[in-house]
Amino acid sequence: MSGRRETILWSVVALAAVAVFAVAARNAYHDAQRHGVPVVSAHPVEGNAVFRNKGCVQCHDAGALATVSGEHSSSQPLPTLVTAMWNHAPRMFEAMREKSMPYPDLSYDEAGQLVAYLCLSRLMDEPGDPERGAKLFEVRQCARCHGVAGGAAPTVSQLASTDDLVIWTQRLWNHASVMQERMQQIGVSWPRFEKNDLRDLFAYVRHDGHDSHRAIVTADPDRGWRVFQEKGCIECHGISRGSEHVAADFGPSRDLPPTYSQFAASMLNHFPTMQRAIAAKGTKAPVFGEGEMADVTVFLYGLHYLEPSGSPQVGGSVFGWRGCAQCHGKNAEGTRAGPALRGRGQAYTSVRLASALWHHGARMYADTRALGQPWPSLLPSDVGDLLAFLNTPVEKTH
Repeated sequence: MSGRRETILWSVVALAAVAVFAVAARNAYHDAQRHGVPVVSAHPVEGNAVFRNKGCVQCHDAGALATVSGEHSSSQPLPTLVTAMWNHAPRMFEAMREKSMPYPDLSYDEAGQLVAYLCLSRLMDEPGDPERGAKLFEVRQCARCHGVAGGAAPTVSQLASTDDLVIWTQRLWNHASVMQERMQQIGVSWPRFEKNDLRDLFAYVRHDGHDSHRAIVTADPDRGWRVFQEKGCIECHGISRGSEHVAADFGPSRDLPPTYSQFAASMLNHFPTMQRAIAAKGTKAPVFGEGEMADVTVFLYGLHYLEPSGSPQVGGSVFGWRGCAQCHGKNAEGTRAGPALRGRGQAYTSVRLASALWHHGARMYADTRALGQPWPSLLPSDVGDLLAFLNTPVEKTH
């Protein structure tokens, strides 16, 4: 074979090998996404559908279930929510048995969608206080421009043209430039909104304490990411750990306000500073289109749905402390009472814990009762360590 033909042949073989490797790598990547440690999808529409279709809505309000742990917090929402669901499971099993309710099947993907939706539901505010809102309306001098008799600014009745708190605060933001100019003309300082102020003001203009968050439920985080870039927010605000920007970082390293109205209040409090900064650049404050502020909010909070880290050594101890080892063995190697949990070729995540709860929880609850053992109660701080322990290879014995 001539040298030239041999070179061509080896080139073809090499190209074929590269192509095969690329296909294998792509398939491995997608398989890892499906069965490995996927990022939790923060699409509330999908999770809301699961919440309703699986019958959760028959007993639970999404916002109440999301805060069953007793506090609002954007810090570590996944382990906080998953442990709250886990600890609540015995009562849920008993209630479903007493009502003869069918036990819904929940796939891994559906569990991820549901957990993400419930995490986002933590943004929903409690009902506002119309009376406190009325006092704030006077103290913050809103009545100077927004009097009931009308004037240059919208009246109270006009301010109540929407029953959605999210849309209402977006309109406030879009109106902020005009409002700031008018306030400077009449010598009124820019208001600083404290905790729950916007929620109560909204309740006042609506003349009731009911707050709707439909815009959050239907928000699109993918569009929120595009809006965050297109509106120029990313030029000043970082979204990753340790990023250096001139304004606040919205990434996982920062604990965001616990409810939507408090997040919106922080934005409005920041408006004068932002206005000065963008004016120095010769630009204008961003104006949000329909649903865009909700999209950005859901995107930013979705950045915090991270799997917790932990120590496998501590996780092994927690596995014993919480009573898991009584059925699954000291090293989760499995016993007659419970299957092995380590070395099964699957990556454990917060969502997998939630999914396992639905697949095996009722049977495990029955087994613990039969053995006279208490249901293992978990703390949010346990999750990262337990996952680290379960994801380590089983030690080989010689």
